[in-house]
Amino acid sequence: MNNIITIITPSYNQGQFIEETIQSVLSQEGDFFIDYIIADGGSTDKSVEIIEKYDTLLKTKRYPIKCKGVEYRWWSHKDKGQTYAINKGLKIAKGDILSWINSDDFYEPGAFAYILEKFKKNPHVDLVYGDCYFINQRGGKKILRKSKQETLESLLTQDYSIYQPAAFFTKRIIQKIGFLDQNLHYAMDYDLWIRILQQGKGLYLPKVLSNFRVGEHSKTGLQQKARVHTKKNTGKQSSEVAIADEASKIYSFDGTIRDLEYLVLKHERLFEKYRRTYGVFLRRLGTKYVTAGNKIKSRKCFSQSIKVDPGIRNIITFLLSLSGRKLYLTLLHLKMRIAGERDLYEV
Repeated sequence: MNNIITIITPSYNQGQFIEETIQSVLSQEGDFFIDYIIADGGSTDKSVEIIEKYDTLLKTKRYPIKCKGVEYRWWSHKDKGQTYAINKGLKIAKGDILSWINSDDFYEPGAFAYILEKFKKNPHVDLVYGDCYFINQRGGKKILRKSKQETLESLLTQDYSIYQPAAFFTKRIIQKIGFLDQNLHYAMDYDLWIRILQQGKGLYLPKVLSNFRVGEHSKTGLQQKARVHTKKNTGKQSSEVAIADEASKIYSFDGTIRDLEYLVLKHERLFEKYRRTYGVFLRRLGTKYVTAGNKIKSRKCFSQSIKVDPGIRNIITFLLSLSGRKLYLTLLHLKMRIAGERDLYEV
């Protein structure tokens, strides 16, 4: 294993946050080289100006490098989306250790040195991941998200806890299983973890490695943007939209309906083996249909989830869905408030 860590940052109009992301990569200290690739999708805000600024600082040796060296590569042009941009970076990666971090998230100091040490001590491992802070847009509210040691079975039968900004994987496993699935736009990381753990091994590190920003600029918070706009124009409607948006966040990953449907079909054989997982996915898909106001499809998913896995959660979820969209989402919203997560989504 070489001492090169490749990090890819897909970005589009994240001028408000991308500088913090870039600094968190370039400021890592240790006995390694950083291969940093920024794949900008043709931003029209100040993103490109900030990206160019660090290119100049590095070329003129005016940025204080704390590792053995940095190769800084970037481009800015219209592309086919985040997954495509990450794959483009992975295909030219020089490191044996790989990851991507979105342009509104950032690493903790010392993260790279720590994961490099763990990879070297565990040469059989292909996926290393740690804990993560969830922060709001202003960075003032933090919630610690602890992960756990995952296996393929736990990944498929429980709410999984591998947080993408805190996960690193090897080039050799990507060469073995292939790149990110470009049919997915939200759940491509979950799909990647499944494929990695089918062929390799993972290792959980009980250490905070990164910060994940939740809000209108993050992909998790895209619906929140619509909520803010609606709130300015309507009263009653905005409260329902807010409830739907916030309620959907209690799940481990915020896949779109299309992504969930695709994952169920793609991993059908695995889900047949782990029937409880299939039931969980059907329940999540049903909840997505509830938030979209599709009563027929939501109840169909919930009833199917009971047939696959007649567990108490699936039964209760189905019964709650019969009470109507507003009450159902209100109860999920209440659960979220009890968990203390609501403040993260305030804008």
